Amino acid sequence: VTGRAVLGAAYEGPPGCVHGGVIAGLFDELLGVANIAAGVGAMTGTLTVVYRNPTPLYTALTLEAHTVNIAGRKVRTVGTLFAGDRLCAEADGIFILVEHERFATHTRAHGADPT
Repeated sequence: VTGRAVLGAAYEGPPGCVHGGVIAGLFDELLGVANIAAGVGAMTGTLTVVYRNPTPLYTALTLEAHTVNIAGRKVRTVGTLFAGDRLCAEADGIFILVEHERFATHTRAHGADPT
């Protein structure tokens, strides 16, 4: 999957740059969508983000992710974040497959409708 974004002042960490926590959150969502696109929706087990260069605010960003492999219940998915040609960050995630009925039961127990 590919995503594009321009982030403004609300996402600022260091002066003129996107906050690292925002980048981690973007990757968590993006890698999850890559898994869904691959037909393996799963929950985040671990997410490792390597920050290569500061991510500038008010700049067109490109995020890409793809599922690498599935081993049992573990799904490995990776992603990148670029500002133009500059690699700003990389992510590597391990996601855990959860049976839909188990997730639905948990959701209902906490007062929400899983459908």
